[in-house]
Amino acid sequence: MEALGLEVGSLDVKVDNPARPMNYINIPHSGDKSDALSFVSLRSSLSAVSKLSLGAGWWGRPAPPNVDSELKYIFSSFTKVPALAIHAPEPKLIAEMANESPNENALPLDAFKNLQSLSCTDIDPRTILGWDRLAASLHSLTIKRSGLEDVSEIFVSAVLDDQARREGRISSTKSRRFSRGVSRQSSFHSTQLPDTVLEEREDAEDDGQPEVKAPDTPRPSPPPQLPSLTWAFLRHLSLADNALTFLPTSFLSQLTALTHLDLSSNLLISVPPGLSALYNLVYLNLSDNMIDSVLGIYTKLGGVLTLNLSKNRLESICGLERLLALERVDLRHNLIEESAEIGRLATLPNIAEVWVDGNPLVEVEEGYRIRCFDFFWKEKKSILLDGSPPGFYEKRYLTSPPPEQMTSSRPVSVAQSPPVVPVGSPSKLNAATAVIPRGSPMHSSPNDSPATSQPTSPHVAAAVSRGRKKRNKRIVDLDGGRQPAR
Repeated sequence: MEALGLEVGSLDVKVDNPARPMNYINIPHSGDKSDALSFVSLRSSLSAVSKLSLGAGWWGRPAPPNVDSELKYIFSSFTKVPALAIHAPEPKLIAEMANESPNENALPLDAFKNLQSLSCTDIDPRTILGWDRLAASLHSLTIKRSGLEDVSEIFVSAVLDDQARREGRISSTKSRRFSRGVSRQSSFHSTQLPDTVLEEREDAEDDGQPEVKAPDTPRPSPPPQLPSLTWAFLRHLSLADNALTFLPTSFLSQLTALTHLDLSSNLLISVPPGLSALYNLVYLNLSDNMIDSVLGIYTKLGGVLTLNLSKNRLESICGLERLLALERVDLRHNLIEESAEIGRLATLPNIAEVWVDGNPLVEVEEGYRIRCFDFFWKEKKSILLDGSPPGFYEKRYLTSPPPEQMTSSRPVSVAQSPPVVPVGSPSKLNAATAVIPRGSPMHSSPNDSPATSQPTSPHVAAAVSRGRKKRNKRIVDLDGGRQPAR
């Protein structure tokens, strides 16, 4: 590809003392070699299959494609690849490459112009060239088992080194070196003066003459700044299983767009203080470390929704109750001995899931789930404990009433009375309805149909029923005269 004029990057940059071997050249000379492939055997098998093919080989084999065109097609494919995973060589090796000298040159990734996701496993990421462009395009980065002690060598030093190499300030044939920055022991205020100047100053003080000013010493130049778009689009970062003892803060100010951070399986003894710069962080994984305290964690994490603190050395979770945005927290396999520590989370307004399995309280306290649920139910919150809600028998032993959203009681059904049609003389009906003032809840409009009108009071129904049973009496005069009914 380089011979064709394609931009593949520098291929002759040596790497000094990589943390991980760049390739495996050792194949056991004794034992089973079934995992070793061979170019010769592979070529012979392909040639045999091509000769016996029943396709165009019978009528004339087409001309082989040009090698240059195939290389250009492969290069164009590299420019479109969005995700790349780089792993250490597997046990299945090629036999012809086993006797070659180890490759000490860095691997350029300039051909991968649209790369958005990169995963490096069991390799030293310093053996990769092109971090200045990767830092401006990556959305997801995973570095696992790299052997690095300071990850800032990738996020800062490698970016500046590749940028200087691309601009021609560093020869491409040199070995890969990283600028460590100002040493911790050096200081601008602790610069010692030359001995001659100190002697002159002491003599001037004895003679009463004015002091002799020291010559201006050149101050070290400030470290170069990263470009503005460096790591501006990175959303997911995983530094798991790297044996990190600290997380430097020099590059965290560049990761303001980061939303997911994985620092699990390291050697951290506390929550890294520089995480306060990641104000868009919503997911943090600190599992499988040696963290023994989370005091002051609310000053470092503001908007984290999911926090994984499993497999640490926590005896108390004091400090988590002030992470007001927290929704899910994993506390499994710690040293928590009392369920009252879990009750600290009950005041969080958005808490929904808590995991506590593997702590001593599971073995010491009988009915620890009931106590844990009781803390949250007193605050009118329903949560999932170790992935499950409270069971039927656990609800019976709770001391506080369950929240309204967890009760499944059916609404009380109200039976409607059937419509009553008044029967009787108009005078009695008018007398019965006259006592009900118009506009009151018990009043029924006379224009309502019998199918839609309903009695508004039992007194009205009783009066109508009494008027229906009572009949008018008639008195008949035997002499032939009639008197009006009474």
